[in-house]
Amino acid sequence: MTGSVVGSVTITTVRHSLTAHNTAGIITGRLNEPLSAEGRAAASGFARAHGTLSAEVVLSSPARRAIDTARLVTGLPEEDIVLDARCHERHYGALQGLDREQVSAYVARIVYVEAGGTRHSVNPPGGETLTELRARAHRFLMAVLSLSTTSVLVSSHGTFLQQFHGLLLERGTMETLACHIRSLQIDRFTLRGEGRPRHQLIHPGLSTGLVW
Repeated sequence: MTGSVVGSVTITTVRHSLTAHNTAGIITGRLNEPLSAEGRAAASGFARAHGTLSAEVVLSSPARRAIDTARLVTGLPEEDIVLDARCHERHYGALQGLDREQVSAYVARIVYVEAGGTRHSVNPPGGETLTELRARAHRFLMAVLSLSTTSVLVSSHGTFLQQFHGLLLERGTMETLACHIRSLQIDRFTLRGEGRPRHQLIHPGLSTGLVW
């Protein structure tokens, strides 16, 4: 993480709950896929079982699945949630909307790296490179740290949050890619002064059995 924090800041991150694409193994990226009935029920169930999450500022990706997850886990009306395109999911270009078999037609055009037992595309055709994604996550982190608040909640996406968490915990790109973030996984980072924040897993998320 770059820079230091004056006082204490808590950043809670929430990966959106399940969508039909998640359970089918389809790359969503910037497609505006909504939560599935199962996903909505899981987010509502978390709030009933554990209580709603609270923060002075609630930020969300502009994707419907992230907005609705933020609403369900915080109990806030949509108008109280601040949309920020900097925490949108990675743009996967031509791969968006494709399943594993369909993606195989693009293999010769893509550079892959393996981390955590999963292959990750470095340069999806027409999409955002890993370097560009990491830079965007850094810009978003700096924007969050510049807010005049002591608590922030971010509702976002798996691939983006990998990089966001990696920056907070000062992990390199490959180490970051090895840390899969499940649907409805909730993490909390407490920042005080310089150095790495204290990390707490609030909810382990849901397992679909499918990891890209």
